[in-house]
Amino acid sequence: MKKKVLILTADAGFGHRSAANAIASALSKETKFEIETRIENLLDSPKTPAPLRNTQTGYDKIVTESPKFYEFSYESSDKRLPTNVAKIGLSAMLYGPFSKTMKEFNPDVLVNTYPLYQGPAQTWYLLNEDAKKAISKSKKTDDDSKSSSRHKHIPMITIITDLVSVHLIWMSTLPDIYCVATQEMKEQIAGFGVDRERILCTGIPVNPVFAEEKRSKKELREQLGWNPEKTTIIAIGSKRVSNMMDYLDLINHSGFNIQLIMVAGGDETLYQEMQNTTWHVPATIYNFTKELPVMMLASDIVVTKAGGLITSESLAASLPMILIDVLPGQEEGNALYIQENNAGVHAKKPIDILHTLTHWFENDGYELRKFTENARKIGKPRSSLDIADLIVEKLSES
Repeated sequence: MKKKVLILTADAGFGHRSAANAIASALSKETKFEIETRIENLLDSPKTPAPLRNTQTGYDKIVTESPKFYEFSYESSDKRLPTNVAKIGLSAMLYGPFSKTMKEFNPDVLVNTYPLYQGPAQTWYLLNEDAKKAISKSKKTDDDSKSSSRHKHIPMITIITDLVSVHLIWMSTLPDIYCVATQEMKEQIAGFGVDRERILCTGIPVNPVFAEEKRSKKELREQLGWNPEKTTIIAIGSKRVSNMMDYLDLINHSGFNIQLIMVAGGDETLYQEMQNTTWHVPATIYNFTKELPVMMLASDIVVTKAGGLITSESLAASLPMILIDVLPGQEEGNALYIQENNAGVHAKKPIDILHTLTHWFENDGYELRKFTENARKIGKPRSSLDIADLIVEKLSES
């Protein structure tokens, strides 16, 4: 019998969509059931008010051009009163698209990767399922089995897409399972009254390739057309990464015996700057690529921002990180976690990248090997596969 899994996401940044895609990819490998998976962005619905739809396209501009405004908005909204007010408003604006999607697809399991859907989901469950079951998730009793329910229970799994810092908008007593990245986040969520048994440290879902790829770095580099022998630094940019070229310029003139791989992440301006630069180290430039997981596994160091998804992918690839852009709010928690575990550094100024690389390359790369091992220890390359297993468990119960 075919089972249905609905994965909710949004395109405010890459992380939520990438997490949804990773889970869908992992589910495609499951063999216990025939599974139909749908990834749905409720913000794209014509029933969603235009101001809310436009938050996706405006996200990049806000975080790059007005970081202080973003910081103020994040901190001022991360309090109980404004969060509760926001949830009421979001429920009003998104209940229609949410309800329509649930009715049309009729999923056996719901997976949510985007925080703004928690409020509408809670409203829908309270209206369509027995309230006691929807909120307490208590074990069935004889009384429960006799009680009437307006809708079968559809298990809900919430995937939080940051490493440590969690905004209150994510919080709800509704989900059957919270999938989180770290023990630190588990403690935070438990502090909001969520049962510990329902909070699982799976990691942020990353492409299953990170767990399944068995070829060596040299073999992967040969396949990609890179020099298989050189220490490889991959720099991953996007429209949300500031001043990338300032950092790359110092690497370019460093004299280090490295090769530089650059990914502009679809940022045409950054891509043209990369193309127009005279490179003094072996350099390979991509605008956008679907091979990024393999490219990360083929590399030795990553230079990028402190987003939840990219840091999780870096750890899954055992890549030491040089973080050059850290947004206020949740990314500060991500960066702090990476630094506390000695899996990377925050290069606040371009010159810091030279200090870091010099230190890592000394003594035949002794420090680089230590940071690589630290990244490996806290990485979770099987995260999406483990989450897929949890979904299959819930499907087995339905």
